[in-house]
Amino acid sequence: MSRPWRTRDHPLLAPPPTARPLQGRVALVTGAVTGMGAATARALASAGATVAIGHYAQIDQARTALEEVRRLGADGIEVSADLTDPDAVGLMVSQVTSEVGPVDILVNNAGAYPRMTWHETGEAASPTFEATVPP
Repeated sequence: MSRPWRTRDHPLLAPPPTARPLQGRVALVTGAVTGMGAATARALASAGATVAIGHYAQIDQARTALEEVRRLGADGIEVSADLTDPDAVGLMVSQVTSEVGPVDILVNNAGAYPRMTWHETGEAASPTFEATVPP
């Protein structure tokens, strides 16, 4: 009598040898409290990375994002910085380095944008462009 088929018996369906390929890596995700940034932080945590949740004065949302990272079995911290201020960026990186180690992965996701329709942007979009696209 044959035994029932199991997933682990099939080489193409077996779990990968390294289920957490980013174990031991530190990821800094800016704009990590909502949307694509939060989803990216969760994906990195699922892959085993220690995740620094970057935000700007969104402490409650950052704590929620950090709880999600920890629920996925990863370590992490939240760091706040105004990314338009080079000194604040340096302090943010120093904080990450001192608390969880040097940054191996940077996801530069943060962006500021005016809350208006595309047709209304014009000059209003200029500060956004300048803050997110280096000269």
